[in-house]
Amino acid sequence: MAGKASRENPETGEPALRDSESPTDVPEAAGPPRFSLLVCIDGTDASYRALRHAVRIGSGTGADLTLLYVRPIDQDLRTGGMQISVVRENLLDWGLELPGGTALRRGRELLVELGWLNKDWQTEFAHVDVQGDPLGDNAIIYSSPEGRSIVLRLLIAPSVASGILDEAKLGEFDLLIVGMPEGEKGSGPGYVSRKIARRVAREHTGAVLVTRAREESDGHLVCIANYEGSIVAAQKHAEIAGRCASPVFLLSVARAADILPDSRKTVATAKERIEKAGIPVSGTTALVGDPVALIVEQGRPHSVIVVSRFQKRTGWRQIFSNSIAFKVLKRAENSVMITR
Repeated sequence: MAGKASRENPETGEPALRDSESPTDVPEAAGPPRFSLLVCIDGTDASYRALRHAVRIGSGTGADLTLLYVRPIDQDLRTGGMQISVVRENLLDWGLELPGGTALRRGRELLVELGWLNKDWQTEFAHVDVQGDPLGDNAIIYSSPEGRSIVLRLLIAPSVASGILDEAKLGEFDLLIVGMPEGEKGSGPGYVSRKIARRVAREHTGAVLVTRAREESDGHLVCIANYEGSIVAAQKHAEIAGRCASPVFLLSVARAADILPDSRKTVATAKERIEKAGIPVSGTTALVGDPVALIVEQGRPHSVIVVSRFQKRTGWRQIFSNSIAFKVLKRAENSVMITR
C-alpha cells in the first residue's frame, strides 16, 4: 500500500515548504502577474490535446506554462542500473524508462514544434527530496529573455488526483487543463482516468478546463445565471476566449417561463459589459427548459461549454449548481470549463 509522500529539507530534516522550496518556483518578472496555465501530462494523446489547447489560450499573451506529470509514490522505477542522482540530473536527456520522463520530454518537443519554446532559453534544474522515494520531486525550468517561464514538473504524490489538486492550489494557476481520455480507465499505471478528471473538476477551487477530442467547432458557449457573480465570471472567460481568438456566445437557461425576462436581461447585461471591454459577442440566447439538456444541446456546435459552479444553492440558482455543472461535464461531447 502506498504511503503518504512527505517532503523534507535534506539539510534539516524538517518538512519542505512547498511555497518557498518547490521546484516550480521561478523569480517573478516585473509588472503585473502573467496569466498562468497548468496542464496535466500523462503520456496519452488526450493530454497532448490539452497541451495544444493551452498553447492556443496562451498565445499572444506571454503566458507562463507548467506541464505536470504526477507519479504515485509506489510506482516502480526503472533506471537501467544507473545511479539515481545521475538519473535526476539528466531526467530529460537520457532515453530512460522513467515514469513521467518520456511523457514530459514529448511535451517539450511539442512546445518546440509549436514555436512556444526555444532551445536557447535559459535552463535550470530543481529537486526536492521526498521521503520514501529515491527520485523525489523534479522540475526543468525554462526562462525566456522576456521573463516567460515553462516548467516541466515531475511530482511524487500519494495519488494522481491529490497531486494535481495540491499543485493547482499551491501554484495559484489561473487555469488548470486536464484531458479527458477516450476510455474510462486511461492508458496505464498512474495515468489520468475519466474518474480522476471528474474528481479534479469537482474539487479544484479555481477554473478548470476538461478537454475532449472534439475541437473543430465554433467558439465558446458561456452559460450565465441571473446574478452578478455569474456575469463577472462570464467577463473573465470572455477574456480567455479572446486569447485564442474564439468567438463568444452567451446562454441563459430559465426553468420556468416567468424567469425568462430576467434571463434575457442578464444575457444583455453580460453582452454589454463584455463588448465594452473590447471583446465581441457573436450571439446570445435565453431559453426555458431543463438546464442540462439545453446546455448540452446548445453547446454541441461549440468547442467549449463554460458553466459556473456555485457554493450556494437557492431557488432558481440551482440550475447552475454543482450537480448541474458536473452533469454537463459528464454528458457533453465537447470540452467543458467549470468556473468558480
